[in-house]
Amino acid sequence: MNKVSISIALLIASLILLIIYGADVLIASVSSEEGVRGIGFLPFGEQVRGIVFGAIPVIMSIVAFIIARKVTSKAVSILLIVNGGLIIVGIVVTMMQAGPSADTGGMQRTVGFTAALGILLIALGAWKAFRDKRAHRNQTQS
Repeated sequence: MNKVSISIALLIASLILLIIYGADVLIASVSSEEGVRGIGFLPFGEQVRGIVFGAIPVIMSIVAFIIARKVTSKAVSILLIVNGGLIIVGIVVTMMQAGPSADTGGMQRTVGFTAALGILLIALGAWKAFRDKRAHRNQTQS
């Protein structure tokens, strides 16, 4: 298996985990009295769900970037941007569901950190796309 294939596999696995996470938070917010802090279809509390289905996909995405950073791949760039965008959309939707009057109990720090991680993944994807495009341009000029 080459570096691009490994990176794409990690990014797709990350994307799947993020989608599961988002769906679970959505179900929790609709079906639980505790809202986004409740338990959805996954048998985990908020903290375990956040680590397993939130932090691990971010780490996997960063590892995928590191593995493929010197190899050109549009798919890796796109998947990094999609994963980061999904994180940002998810946190915005979560905050909208919580509403301004809801007891967010310290969520501001979590929201800021989560949004920063989403922005980081988007930046890595954009940086990789830029570098890949520049490397491709240099190869065609040679």
